[in-house]
Amino acid sequence: MPTPTLRTLQETQAAKLVVKKDGEQVAEYSLNKRRITIGRKHDCDIRLDCKNASRHHAQIFTVLRDDYVLDLDSMNGTFVNRKRIKKYSLESGDVITIGSYQLQYVRDIPGAAD
Repeated sequence: MPTPTLRTLQETQAAKLVVKKDGEQVAEYSLNKRRITIGRKHDCDIRLDCKNASRHHAQIFTVLRDDYVLDLDSMNGTFVNRKRIKKYSLESGDVITIGSYQLQYVRDIPGAAD
């Protein structure tokens, strides 16, 4: 049995962010780390080329089997499903908006029926 604070490999591969700009998909990222930074700066895991994104804008982090998005005191805010948030527990289908980018959180439940 895996340690409760870590995801199994199958669960890690199941969660991802689909990044869109102007309605077009521009990238897709697997959430394969416990902390993923999002922002304008080159050292971010997900880099957004947008003047309305802060250098270190937001972070996705995992606690047990749940993923959260945390605004890192950005100037223009982080929004989930059009509501400004500080910290938010993500569910599959949630859309995170940062500047002109939309990041859709997708989590396939392993073993779920088709």
